[in-house]
Amino acid sequence: MWQWPKWLLELFAWGKSFKNNPIIGSYWLNRCGLHVMRVVVAQALFRFRLILLAPLVPAEDRRTFLKDGYVLKENFLPPEQFARLARELESYEGDVREFVEGTTLTQRTFMTHDVRSGLPEFQALVRDPRLDRLMRYCSSKNRPPLFYIENLCNHANVTPRPDPQRDMHADTFHPCVKGWLYVDAVDDRNGPYIYVPGSHRLSWRRLKWEYRQSLEACKKGSARAPGRYWDGSFRVSAAELAEMGFARRKFCVPANTLVIGNVYGFHRRGEALEKSNRMTVWMQARDNPFNPLFTLWPQRTGRLFEWVWGKVLVKLDRGKLASGEQRNFHGHFSRENTNL
Repeated sequence: MWQWPKWLLELFAWGKSFKNNPIIGSYWLNRCGLHVMRVVVAQALFRFRLILLAPLVPAEDRRTFLKDGYVLKENFLPPEQFARLARELESYEGDVREFVEGTTLTQRTFMTHDVRSGLPEFQALVRDPRLDRLMRYCSSKNRPPLFYIENLCNHANVTPRPDPQRDMHADTFHPCVKGWLYVDAVDDRNGPYIYVPGSHRLSWRRLKWEYRQSLEACKKGSARAPGRYWDGSFRVSAAELAEMGFARRKFCVPANTLVIGNVYGFHRRGEALEKSNRMTVWMQARDNPFNPLFTLWPQRTGRLFEWVWGKVLVKLDRGKLASGEQRNFHGHFSRENTNL
């Protein structure tokens, strides 16, 4: 009983687990429309905040983001600046988290303010007003994202594990954004990002799909279909995409391309055909979708979120390290299979 306050709080925040929260995972409440109601309210508040933040970005970027669910900008940085940034990331030495998804070895470093202070080119990217304004607008929260360096080692010499990134999915029930500045050129060789334009928008077909998925996610024990995800990150099949009238887009892009995507829209990591690397500056911004307001102090709020998330990562590390799911080390990224 002592967990009920926590479960209620999650209901009015970003809680999404149908398995760990009996309110969110209640079959009868979802049959009455609980999940769909959360989706609709979160979308309405997201659009409201975007209207208020519209002056941050040009009208063309706003139209593209609202229509397609993503913004793509090739040659984002001046060539000389990008070359300096790429060299800085190639030679970076620091604390790295490493884990396996499928046959992909993922290496990731959380770039806090203190870590960034020793990397002038990375710091210049973070302070770029174009990137800052785009992320503050697209997140609808008016704060900078969390920054990482992410390096993927495709077809690494590892014991394969389930790969949740290869399934077409939506991250959660509400709009939130992730961004990638590609340090490597991306094609079928090293696994392009795949997104379904327009799938971030609510339609009657999408709402019916959300309703069906919420009831399926409430099933328990042997009634659950094998391989399904019960954390609220729903997977979608090719047939379901076609039924909703969607078509996917594969992002084969040159290095120095910025992509910012609303990951309520369907997306996945594409298959890599060769042993290869894919490095990005990876960004994410997720917040309470039911808060109708946004911060008036972007930098201070960004630092606060960064500090809190750093504490959360340390806590998560304990379980992952103990189970062997993750390895932490101090050193360089693995870059043996790159054309940079």
